[in-house]
Amino acid sequence: MPKPQRRLIRRDELQRRVPYSLIHIWRLEQRGEFPCRIPIGPNRVAWDSDAVDEWIANRIRTAGKIAPPRRGKPG
Repeated sequence: MPKPQRRLIRRDELQRRVPYSLIHIWRLEQRGEFPCRIPIGPNRVAWDSDAVDEWIANRIRTAGKIAPPRRGKPG
């Protein structure tokens, strides 16, 4: 059975899937917290669709384990 073909997504599709700005995605990449972009040409990059899907799935799995943001001072 042949392996399924890997798919690359460009910035526009990435931003439809992940509601972050491109600069925030870049910062996450720099910290190793988001799949790294793949250069596909001199002025073009893309992301591995499977890696992005796994990142999203991991965020969903851990959603209940992340402390909610603090809102103001208590009392």
